[in-house]
Amino acid sequence: MPKIVNADDRRELVADAVFRVIRERGLTQASLRNVAAEAGLALGSVRHYFDDQAELMEFAFRVNSERIHLRALDKLEVLEDEDLPTEAEALLEKCAVVLEELLPLDGSRSADAVVHMEFMLDARTNQTLVDAAQDDYRATGAVVGRVVLQLMESPLAAPGLVPVDEAERLIGLLDGLSLRMVLQPAWAAPEQGQATLRRHLQALLAS
Repeated sequence: MPKIVNADDRRELVADAVFRVIRERGLTQASLRNVAAEAGLALGSVRHYFDDQAELMEFAFRVNSERIHLRALDKLEVLEDEDLPTEAEALLEKCAVVLEELLPLDGSRSADAVVHMEFMLDARTNQTLVDAAQDDYRATGAVVGRVVLQLMESPLAAPGLVPVDEAERLIGLLDGLSLRMVLQPAWAAPEQGQATLRRHLQALLAS
């Protein structure tokens, strides 16, 4: 009997090849031909699942974004389902572990962050990626906003916090940390990123 190929699995396999090409050679080298070679597939096989380069890049961008945010959402569900800690240190830790999923703190998260940055930069001038970039930003905003709301529900929170303002500040911090940790790893170690994030969260609690 002929082997049955799951189309969704094959498309994700191709997306993984896109990610490897981007990490090793940059987004400009992620052509259909190079991606097919990286995936160990014939060019025609890739074209069977993607009409053109634009469709492949948008799909890969969305897979990258989804993987990053699903990790954070898994931790966020734990935070939201359990009672909030009554001690500041425990509360900060529970909030931090959610947000840390958006930082390049280890091999897999760093690899995802490199790909994510390449896509986001390309989306500045590539109209085929604009919608995916906007969806990515909304997904980040939703995760960060929900963490902020959880923190503000605690009696430990500082008075007068504005949810939208604090979420934007946190997104800016996370973006900046990610950029430094990817581009300047010798100067921005994971431990420094974790400490900086926790210091910022500490500032949202009443003294």
